[in-house]
Amino acid sequence: MDVQSVLLGFLMHNSMTGYDLKKAFSMSFSFFSGLSYGSIYPALKKMEKLGLISKTVEIQDGAPNRKVYTITEEGRKVFLESLRTPLMPERHKSSFLMRLFFFAYLAPEERKAIAIQHLNSVEQMRNQLETFGPEIEARADRFQLLCFQFGLRMSRDLARNLSEVVKALE
Repeated sequence: MDVQSVLLGFLMHNSMTGYDLKKAFSMSFSFFSGLSYGSIYPALKKMEKLGLISKTVEIQDGAPNRKVYTITEEGRKVFLESLRTPLMPERHKSSFLMRLFFFAYLAPEERKAIAIQHLNSVEQMRNQLETFGPEIEARADRFQLLCFQFGLRMSRDLARNLSEVVKALE
């Protein structure tokens, strides 16, 4: 799914501010997609121009005004169409695997250092994901929970595979 579809999906449930959308995004899709925070606000602006969402500004005393985004009927139609689009088989891209393929050109200590560094970053991501677990489990619907559990298993499998590579490099 692209950033537009993801944002429309969040707005299907209720209206949200840009901050709320960033928070929801960080607790869900930031671990499993190539989408970034930087793409959220440009997408909101474009979606508003296309009539997929509307924006209201709530004036606040002593604080910045809140921009609240609401999905329109057209936005609902576009979202549901994107959800129903047939899935294509995914090609998993891995910068690490591309580098591993050419490790013969590196010194043994460099190979191991790169693999360990990547393993550490994956374990850090997995730990962060596990930290979100209780909050996600308390708030998520059945399908969101399935998505979270799937992603958690993927991160654990990736860490396990990287650990095996590190052992093989020793």
